[in-house]
Amino acid sequence: MTKNQAIKRSVVTGRFASKPLGKGKAKKFAQVEGMVLTQRSSKTISRFEGSGLKGDALRSAITGSFVKKRG
Repeated sequence: MTKNQAIKRSVVTGRFASKPLGKGKAKKFAQVEGMVLTQRSSKTISRFEGSGLKGDALRSAITGSFVKKRG
């Protein structure tokens, strides 16, 4: 029998640390929920990815682009 692999925990938060799901699996989860990307959303994501943003920086840039600007 093989040994059980230890599940790693985050040092900072103490929560279980797993690797990110990735775009493919996130897309499948969205399809199950009945959500699809609009053309505007797809363009926004590809524009920010093209500029080299990843992870949290990408998410905050996308969120910031859809937030209504008050002036």
